[in-house]
Amino acid sequence: MNRFFYGKLAFSNLRKNGRLYLPYIIAAIGVGAIYYIMMAITGDKGINEMPGSADLRIILALGCGVIVIFAVIFLFYTNSFLMKRRKKEFGLFNILGMEKRHIGKMMFWETCIVAFISIFGAVAAGIILYKLVVLVLLRIVDFEVPFRFEISVSAAAGVVVCFLCIFAATLLYNLFQVQKAKPIELLRSSSQGESEPKTKWLMTVFGLLALGGGYGIAIVVKDPMGVILLFFVAVILVILGTYCLFTAGSVAVLKMLRKNKKYYYRTKHFTAVSGMIYRMKQNAVGLANICILSTMVLVMISGTVSLYIGMEDIIEKRYPRDISITAYDNIPEEQKKALQEMFFQAAQESGIEVEEIKSYSALALTVNKEGEEMQTVPVDTAAVPPGLCIVQVMTLEEYNTLTGEQRELTEDEIFVSVRRGETKDSEYKFGDKTLRIKEYLKGVTLEGLDQNVLYDGYFIVVKDEGVLEAINHMQQEAYKENASTKDYYMYADISGSREQENVCLGRFLELIQNYNQNQGEEGTIVTRVTSKAEGRENFLILCGGFLFLGVFLGFVFLMATVLIIYYKQISEGYEDKPKFEIMQKVGMSPKEVKSSIHSQVIMVFFLPLVMACIHLAAAFPMMNRLILLFGMYNPLLFVICTGITVGIFAGIYGIVYGLTAKAYYRIVGEQR
Repeated sequence: MNRFFYGKLAFSNLRKNGRLYLPYIIAAIGVGAIYYIMMAITGDKGINEMPGSADLRIILALGCGVIVIFAVIFLFYTNSFLMKRRKKEFGLFNILGMEKRHIGKMMFWETCIVAFISIFGAVAAGIILYKLVVLVLLRIVDFEVPFRFEISVSAAAGVVVCFLCIFAATLLYNLFQVQKAKPIELLRSSSQGESEPKTKWLMTVFGLLALGGGYGIAIVVKDPMGVILLFFVAVILVILGTYCLFTAGSVAVLKMLRKNKKYYYRTKHFTAVSGMIYRMKQNAVGLANICILSTMVLVMISGTVSLYIGMEDIIEKRYPRDISITAYDNIPEEQKKALQEMFFQAAQESGIEVEEIKSYSALALTVNKEGEEMQTVPVDTAAVPPGLCIVQVMTLEEYNTLTGEQRELTEDEIFVSVRRGETKDSEYKFGDKTLRIKEYLKGVTLEGLDQNVLYDGYFIVVKDEGVLEAINHMQQEAYKENASTKDYYMYADISGSREQENVCLGRFLELIQNYNQNQGEEGTIVTRVTSKAEGRENFLILCGGFLFLGVFLGFVFLMATVLIIYYKQISEGYEDKPKFEIMQKVGMSPKEVKSSIHSQVIMVFFLPLVMACIHLAAAFPMMNRLILLFGMYNPLLFVICTGITVGIFAGIYGIVYGLTAKAYYRIVGEQR
């Protein structure tokens, strides 16, 4: 036998089954190209020149890991569709005299051809698109760095190794499937239907409970830290509930529809419902996969886009002034004055004009708020108390100086500004000291609490140092060496370029260092200096990286959704064709057949999209609290971004429906 016989036969088989293999190869090329691009960007030396490059590398490395896991699951899943359609062909080869080892050689060459085209195409597409994607990334993070056009050998090698392993694993799986099956089973496998599934009420109830549990966590849990801990629990519960409800719950619903004689005994409903009942075991997994992938796309795109668009709001809240300076350990008045003088000197030497400067001293402490009681948290506690919050206390004199107001308080009265938390309390209790809330302040902008994004925050104004020291003494007794100190906050608005600002801050830190060298250990000033411009750069890298990753992974999941839908339509088209031919022979008109087909396709196709939207609506409260961790307090923006994302995705989904439905109709209508 010609040594190239199996290779030629494999090539001929692939060409004849182009309708099945072409989308599979294109999807493999797309996933491989994305994997190459992300690995190449992660390993690019130019990334090191970007501020926040460490965070960006972590985000991209996470994306690489997700794509590898997804590629394994996705290619194995789509391979199962191919094998189902090809088993009849393999069985025919076996009956005509070709042994299973010969079929194995043919399958080996088919896999080699597909793997070569996919891997070569993935690397080539990745190299071609790499520069464009880098430019998009730099545009997102608003940064210029001299990226050179180069081929990443390590990224190309990663793609080759990863996809060779995946294709080798699929080949071994396919060989095992063919080897264990008898010829007659292979011939009947593609047309072998499912027996009518029983109504599994236990699984249906479990699915409802799992879905309800996931929804409950998403809606009920309000603590941002609790959201982080329970997010993946909720995701797993929703996934389990989705699979159970599509597998068992859908059968129960379809059988209920069958019992409804007014609905069931109509031509288009009769064939659709009865056909779906008998194939629902197979359909359920595909529908659940489409639903989960669609939910992933909607959640990632809406979340990352809203975070990126709302970035300026986040920056303004976290950095209300251009420059923020914090001096720790209750420094005396002369050091406060010296700190201001050093800042003015640094600004003058760098050519920056100080437009406004404000300062205040305050005590920031951590307490557990239970109702109106502000309790100290035990130092040795392992769990985070449910009412943990940050409280910042300032004297009335400091507040009046800061705001230019002339307010008054009695010994047991306080003013309160709530950053996040309860606004209906009438008093606060610190130990045995009760302070009555005279007024809730509005529009107070302070650097200290505005950077807190994890816990509730309360800004309290007390009458004098005596009241403040009483609160300070309480927390010192409780926290000992871990107690907070009364710190000095100074922040300023300046005018100048980013380069001048860098020079100013560098010179300011140098002056502080020189000052500390001339002081004893008691007179050292410990400071923390931040700037809005630096915070914007770092946050832009973080949000831009998440947006980049969200769009990339969203595209991958969307591509997988489209491919699964396509194969599902093709597979069902071949299975339904004989049934509709029989129906037409026994008296159904072509119009009735087409109406029945349309009813079934609509029912199957849009159920996952409807369920994905329900998942998204239930996940919205949890997603909103997750982006609160970044400091975004704009739920309306999140609603708008989510709505636009759903609209665009539904439009794409509708286009996919139109294209795949045509393929379904074409198969069902062939030779009829």
